[in-house]
Amino acid sequence: MKKYVVVLNFLLMCIAPLVAHAQIIVSDAILEFKNDQRLIESIAVGNSDKTHSFNITAEVYEIENPGAVAENVSKTDTLFVVPSEFSLSPRSQRTVRFAIKERPEAEKTYKVIFRPTLINAESDNNSKIKVITSTSVMTIVNPPEAKDNLSWTREETRIVFTNKGNTNLVLRQTKNCTQTIECQIPGQRLWAGDKWILNLPKELQDQDITLEYRTLGNIREVTVPYEE
Repeated sequence: MKKYVVVLNFLLMCIAPLVAHAQIIVSDAILEFKNDQRLIESIAVGNSDKTHSFNITAEVYEIENPGAVAENVSKTDTLFVVPSEFSLSPRSQRTVRFAIKERPEAEKTYKVIFRPTLINAESDNNSKIKVITSTSVMTIVNPPEAKDNLSWTREETRIVFTNKGNTNLVLRQTKNCTQTIECQIPGQRLWAGDKWILNLPKELQDQDITLEYRTLGNIREVTVPYEE
């Protein structure tokens, strides 16, 4: 819990100078139920406004085919938030728990929106809020036996990476890139079955390429050798 307090207190200080802008903030924009059998995870939700209080309602949506053109979002009760409704006084925060009933057979992705409503809006004549900002948390639930499997095929000017595992992974910058060699900066999340193409600068087309990726809370490394 101490981690959440430190993070949110820092965010509250950064946002304080904003005028007529009330914002709901969270300690984690992405929450992942990792492969450790836990069914409950927690975050902190905070109110950055210095004078106004809000009622907060949590809305839970499941995202099917995340990242795809045919992405589908629908309300669900397979993940729930406790409490689903609560109040936040000015510059306050509270712990909110995310829970699932059981681990899904395949990885699931959710979007949890914390939607604020101003308390005593009609009687508040001292100041008016022009913008009230809700916030959301992308929540990923790994399957019981989550395994990563990043494969690749190399062509003359590019490398095609494919996620053949059953959990998502995030590609990071290639170690071959320097201040004089510009590369694409991936930051690319690959869902199970997704592909991503790394176009190689001319200077790297005859080199082994080393790239890091993050999955299941770990940083891994893959090297794609150059073959003449």
